[in-house]
Amino acid sequence: MLSMEEVVKSLFNVTDNKGHRHIVWNLRLPRVLVAIAAGAMLGLAGAILQTVMRNPLIEPGLVGVSAGAVLSVVLAMHYWPQALLANGGISWIALLGGIVAVVMIYWLNGQRGNSASRLALTGVVATSILQSATSLLLLRKQEGLSSILLWNFGSLNGRVWDHWNHLWPWGLSLLLLSMLLARRASLLRLGEETAAGLGLSVNRTKLLLLLVAAALTAASVSVVGAIGFVGLIGPHIASQLVGKNPLLMFPASALLSAVLLTAADWAGQSVTLTLTLPGMQHHMSNLPVGAVTTLLGAPFFLYLLRKSLVRKGGGSI
Repeated sequence: MLSMEEVVKSLFNVTDNKGHRHIVWNLRLPRVLVAIAAGAMLGLAGAILQTVMRNPLIEPGLVGVSAGAVLSVVLAMHYWPQALLANGGISWIALLGGIVAVVMIYWLNGQRGNSASRLALTGVVATSILQSATSLLLLRKQEGLSSILLWNFGSLNGRVWDHWNHLWPWGLSLLLLSMLLARRASLLRLGEETAAGLGLSVNRTKLLLLLVAAALTAASVSVVGAIGFVGLIGPHIASQLVGKNPLLMFPASALLSAVLLTAADWAGQSVTLTLTLPGMQHHMSNLPVGAVTTLLGAPFFLYLLRKSLVRKGGGSI
């Protein structure tokens, strides 16, 4: 474990210790940058989904986006592994899976106006179906099962500069696109009829925002795996601090979620596990960051659920 002084010296190249410089520049720094980018993307995706569906309990892992991206990558790993070796292959495959999931959910609700409540409910059902399909694939063909399971659960282990170089263009371009759509998203908060009366194409705006959220989630999943609850906690805290106006909530959610994922990864690195998965017996590993966010997010979700039920007098969500 390096001291803070050693880290700072290595970071600014004012030390002669090549080992320390290698650890900081080639192992720690890219991992932190990937955590910041992935956390920001998941938080922004969660903020978009909560705005579109007008439900503070929604996050990318609950509406089929993450599950669709994961399923598409697992399918490619089994039946088209050479596609993953191409430049950016895994991201494009994950993106395709996430977008297909969103379009299918939107299409299933198309005849009923794509109301927020129906979109959320259909997303939860779709997530269960897609996760079941992924589990069946993993059980059917278990070669490389251990690495797929760790990636499916979400991990920052082994993330290097190639991962960062792959992720940041997606994050930057989609963040800018999200901010361009923020004014339209703010109109959706007024209600669909009011927004339509103000000249907004409601269904088109919803679809655009859902596609952006799917792209943010899928690009993140392709690098760090399916990390849950970051897109729930970050936007909720942001809404308490800056309000629910998307012009402020979107960037605040990205910032807070980036900090959250980085902190969760730091906490996970302090716990060491001995894996007993097939092919990885007695392999030492840190606690995956996805496990940390789940341990934090599950009780947080239950707290929000209880708060929502109390506010509505014990009624359904």
